[in-house]
Amino acid sequence: MSAVVKPVQTKSELKQFIMLPYGLYRDDPLWIPPLISQEKNQFNPEKNPAYSYCETEFFLAFRDGRPVGRIAAIVNRRYVDKLGRNCGRFGWFECEDNRETANALLDAAENWLAEKGMTEVSGPMGFTDNDMTGFLIEGFDELPTISGSYNPAWYNDLVTSRGYVKEVDYVEFKITVPDALPEKVERLTALIKRRSSVKVFNETSTKALAKKWGHQVFDVLNETYKDLYGTTLLDEEEIKYYIRAYLGQVDPEFIKLAVDGDKLVGFIIAMPNLSRAFQKAKGRLFPFGFIHILRAMKKSKILDFYLAGILPEYQGKGVDALMTYEIGKSAFKRKMEFAESNHELEDNKKIQAMWKLYEKRLHRKIRVYQRTLEK
Repeated sequence: MSAVVKPVQTKSELKQFIMLPYGLYRDDPLWIPPLISQEKNQFNPEKNPAYSYCETEFFLAFRDGRPVGRIAAIVNRRYVDKLGRNCGRFGWFECEDNRETANALLDAAENWLAEKGMTEVSGPMGFTDNDMTGFLIEGFDELPTISGSYNPAWYNDLVTSRGYVKEVDYVEFKITVPDALPEKVERLTALIKRRSSVKVFNETSTKALAKKWGHQVFDVLNETYKDLYGTTLLDEEEIKYYIRAYLGQVDPEFIKLAVDGDKLVGFIIAMPNLSRAFQKAKGRLFPFGFIHILRAMKKSKILDFYLAGILPEYQGKGVDALMTYEIGKSAFKRKMEFAESNHELEDNKKIQAMWKLYEKRLHRKIRVYQRTLEK
């Protein structure tokens, strides 16, 4: 019996949409369950400010009354205006191992986008570039970070058979933390410190970090990423949303701030790897999930890099070297063994230059696809 695809219309169906991957990947040792509470907030128009400029329709595929697949169709009006093209998105795609079901889901999303006047589609992408992006195409045997893409290999064959082609690739590096900072790093950092007025430090509390620096961090983020693929500028409500959602939960020792006087000119946000802790939590903080996460915050031997930004006028002046030096010292202090770079555009040489003096390997690659919609 063929699966039936229909739009999500009720709270019960939205819950099924959110919970679908928890069933599909239940026995997969490499899938990282996101926190259900965060997923609910993400798909709640009253809590996620991205809904103010994104139109979306969610679809579920049912077989014998049971959900077996999902997809979101999205029109990000800000991004359409930035591109100057009517390019919609599909995202949050998950499906049983059945190509007929998968194609039906993609048909539903593409038809909805065409009805909204879109002539192109990119994906997988979320509301913004801060959501889950891309299909994994290399590194299927590597454990992702909590923000890393993960999917079966057949998803890639599925979209290419429909005429999708590569739009961009993201790369992720696994970096070995050396026993001591390389001599080249020590010499370079000392030279930059003598010549630069920029100082790098970290706050000692999340409260001070969020209250004093939170807004400036996202202002720098906007300036750094405004011209990069997939990005749109965060507005005031989104900045407040991300400060509340993330900066209050990080370890401030791994948030390095670069300042010139009182002006924030750069930052790095990293945190101990929580992948295994999230697996043990199984999507829930309570009653015991938070214990696994708190333990990993103190005990993890892997450091995950999430965001880094430097104001354009300060790029190429060694600010990146100063910040990586300081975060390297923190990694030594915690006896970290590896670091994960997370998503980086494959042609973003500026961000990749941060790791040039360290031993590393490219261990995961993620792809966003694009195709023209049929009229």
